[in-house]
Amino acid sequence: MSLEGTLETIALPDVLALLSVTAKTGELRIEADGDMGSVWFDAGGVGGFDVGSHRTAVDALFALLRLKEGSFKFYTGTHPVNSMPPQDVTPILEEAEDRLSQWPGIAAAVPSLDCALSLQESVDGTVMLRPDQWQLVAAIAGGGTVAAVLDARGLAEFDGCRALKELVDLRLVKVTAPPAPPVPGAVPDLGPGTADHAHQRLIQFGQRRVVAGGLQLLALFVQLGSHRALVGAVAVMDSVVAGQIAGGLARGDHVVRGHGVPAVRQ
Repeated sequence: MSLEGTLETIALPDVLALLSVTAKTGELRIEADGDMGSVWFDAGGVGGFDVGSHRTAVDALFALLRLKEGSFKFYTGTHPVNSMPPQDVTPILEEAEDRLSQWPGIAAAVPSLDCALSLQESVDGTVMLRPDQWQLVAAIAGGGTVAAVLDARGLAEFDGCRALKELVDLRLVKVTAPPAPPVPGAVPDLGPGTADHAHQRLIQFGQRRVVAGGLQLLALFVQLGSHRALVGAVAVMDSVVAGQIAGGLARGDHVVRGHGVPAVRQ
């Protein structure tokens, strides 16, 4: 049986139902954004899964159902990961879809596993907590990200984030979004009138020179179509930078420490 397509054209629950009713045995592999997850079928029942660090079939399907785009393909002859006795896909899928319906509210309170957690400085009135909630509060008191706290408590993503939402709703826990990642290659603006500002401008000038010449070399080597040629291109780009430094030193120019870009002497 050859089965492949995209999640935009065929919904994942429909693909799972088709493999179940036709009693197929094999691996359904889903790829999206460079990541991959798999669900194995054994005579139409779920017989294994491999989706990130998820430890149950429901967790795995819940993660896959949240994918909006991607492709899938069915393979035979592969060996299942996290193998288990074949289980009917219907109740697993129903529970995963129920989680999916709850997820928007949970994600509004806990938008990312990279968010930082901390306790609120004060609490209004009296708050009653269950033992499991007290244990989670104690873990949060030590600081850390959502992922770190859930890992410390041994909680899966859905169950852990749902529990965190309860504490957020009780105004006990504060969730802080992670800082935006720096732009690759960007140089911070140090402001005019400083010695570092002059260095900054020289760094940017050197970066443009290296990129302009190096990318042409890289494009040429890539056209040769081999891994060895690509490694050669990187080596040549390194030599371009080294040549600029050597040329600057021969002229008596200064070199900006830590950047390897020649700076014009005043």
